[in-house]
Amino acid sequence: MTSRRLLPLPAPLRVVPLVRSYRLGISIVLATITLSAVISVVIFAKQASPPAGESLGAAAYTLSDYDLIERSGRAIKPETLADDVWIAAFIFTRCPSSCPVISSTMKGLQAKLAGTHVRLVSISVDPEFDTPEVLSEYAKKYAADPERWWFLTGQKDRIYRMILDQFHISVARSSDEERAAGAEQVAHSNRLVLVARGNRVAGTYVSSDSLAVDRLLRDAHLLESEGTWPRQLPEINAGLNATCAVILIFAWICILTGRRQAHALGMISAIVVSALFLACYLVYHYMVGSMPFRGYGPIRVVYFTILLSHTALATLGVVPLVALTVYRAYRQDFSAHVRIARVTFPIWFYVSVTGVVIYWMLYRLDVSPVLG
Repeated sequence: MTSRRLLPLPAPLRVVPLVRSYRLGISIVLATITLSAVISVVIFAKQASPPAGESLGAAAYTLSDYDLIERSGRAIKPETLADDVWIAAFIFTRCPSSCPVISSTMKGLQAKLAGTHVRLVSISVDPEFDTPEVLSEYAKKYAADPERWWFLTGQKDRIYRMILDQFHISVARSSDEERAAGAEQVAHSNRLVLVARGNRVAGTYVSSDSLAVDRLLRDAHLLESEGTWPRQLPEINAGLNATCAVILIFAWICILTGRRQAHALGMISAIVVSALFLACYLVYHYMVGSMPFRGYGPIRVVYFTILLSHTALATLGVVPLVALTVYRAYRQDFSAHVRIARVTFPIWFYVSVTGVVIYWMLYRLDVSPVLG
């Protein structure tokens, strides 16, 4: 972004004309924000309440004590699962209606989580009937991998205390009158529970809700990657975006004051930083996946307005415009270079700043609802 006509820093009275020279780029940014806001209101404002499943966030709690038996006969205690990320379901083999749906969902999770170390755990709420032998036969119906999908039984009073007092999930024997009216023998929740390493209950998700199950899958992937180096990439990406925004301002001031070499060095640095951001972004999404936004209500519309405008301008604006701007400078066609740069600069700057805002809203802003 250089020209022999742009040497001294404009006097205060020339600030408005200077800004006007960027009006096309600014107009594109404003139009994209407006369109993104309309789309967000139409699509995302309808999602005013959380789906039937949500991470507990800071409200996560720890399972402190349990003593169960796996269908293989292995004793299962807190230390057995302490190093695992696992998904718990509550079923019983004589269940005629809800349990087949729950177990089918777990079977689908087994396939979708193939290649991960996330464990599936089905806990019987009818342990007096569901012996390890009975559970072994039941597991065969769902092609349960004995290494990845466990079926647990044990003493009834201990299991019920665990479910009620530690998982905070409902479970109760149905009365004779309720069974006569068509109720299942054991009334229990159809929620799936996501447990992080250290036996920390991280979220509950209704197994019959496809959106909730999708969120469960994303959250399980995120928990599995905790403590690994890819989980540090969002912070790095935010830093790269912030750095790029600062460099762009520096390079802009340099060209206004006639420091061409410093301007060129700044723009090369901005391109390198943006390229590093793109590489880190792709690695993170390949290895970890997407982080869903957990806010609902007006904040959801604000977030998706920023996200949609950021994504659109980053993919359709920054990449081709930066390439064209650099090409014109390389060809020393500075007249065309300046015209294109005045469009590129506001778009590139907006994308860099909103990259930091998106990170803050996703990872730092506390908007997660807590389910009862």
